[in-house]
This record gives sequence, structure tokens and C-alpha cells, in this order.
Amino acid sequence: MKFSRLAAAATVATGAGAAVLLSGGTAAAATPSVDLDKGYAGVLLDRNETAIASQIDAGVLINLAVGDNWIVNLPDDSIWNTGGWTPVTGDQLFDEAAANNGVVGVWVTDPARYRAPLYVQSLW
Repeated sequence: MKFSRLAAAATVATGAGAAVLLSGGTAAAATPSVDLDKGYAGVLLDRNETAIASQIDAGVLINLAVGDNWIVNLPDDSIWNTGGWTPVTGDQLFDEAAANNGVVGVWVTDPARYRAPLYVQSLW
């Protein structure tokens, strides 16, 4: 992936985080998580931002953008954690994280370095 494409992807990820915040009317901001030398750029959503993302079905955008071509890391006690490939959708991931008062991180990744163009992690 060329640097300019990765930078554009980072902008999209940051913009998505900003859209979540604007729709919720909160003054907080999603925390950027960017390391272009390592090939990723994204945002970390706090508990409130994760809840807002769940309420507006922001996770649907993951599947619209990349289908099943994304990597997910789930907590051990997630109902979707299989220890391997999981059928979880973006919407289900955000809903479960919000229901457990958790947080979500979303990173656009360089597919030349990683197996997929998107990495998402939920924690609680």
C-alpha cells in the first residue's frame, strides 16, 4: 500500500471516530492510534464512544467496507470468541462491547504487512 493510500485510510478512520462523537453531542474525542512506520492508523473509542457507536450501528460500516476481510480480537468471555475464525459482524462486536461497558479500537492496516485491511479489538 502506498503511503498516500495509508494516510487517506487513516483520515477515513479518524473521520469515522469524529462522526461518532458529533452524533452523540459529546465534547470528548476518539484517541488517535497511528504508526505509519508500522503500517496502521486508527482510533480508540472510550466506553461512551463505544456505546454511541453501538446505538448508531456504526459497526455496520465495517462489513459494508470490507465484508469478512478483517481481523478481530475479542475478549475470552465474548460470546463470539471461538479461538479462531468468528462469524461476528461489526454491529455485533460494537453491541457486545457496549453491553459489557467495554471499549473498541479500529485500525486501518497496510495489507502488504498484515493479513487484512482492517483490525478491530474489543476489551472489557
